[in-house]
Amino acid sequence: MSKPAVRYGLASILALVMDFILTMTLRFGGGLSLTLSAALAFIVTGVVFYFIHEFWTFRHETSAVSTKRLVKNLTSLGTSFSARIGVIGLLEWLHTPGVLSASAYFVAGAGVSFTLNYLINKYWVFSKS
Repeated sequence: MSKPAVRYGLASILALVMDFILTMTLRFGGGLSLTLSAALAFIVTGVVFYFIHEFWTFRHETSAVSTKRLVKNLTSLGTSFSARIGVIGLLEWLHTPGVLSASAYFVAGAGVSFTLNYLINKYWVFSKS
């Protein structure tokens, strides 16, 4: 696979599954609010997937752990995190979710953050410049 967009799509599916399972486990197994559950799961998943993006998704001949890219990635995650948690928090504030609506809220927040995160990572964090 040589296209970053394809690799990003595959990595993102895996990240989304991990993020969703962690979120729902914390929400329904740990009794936390959906917003807090989503926040904690996002942070864990984001850190893990920095390394996957560095060494697989956007890899190139000079790929290595980079403090500069890590800081950029954390900035990107902060933006995506704010968007996702903002959407989920607003929806949860409007109506406390059950299992099905919690999943829908998660998907809505993930859609917004996924789009932002891809664009920021592709054009800023892992750009070759």
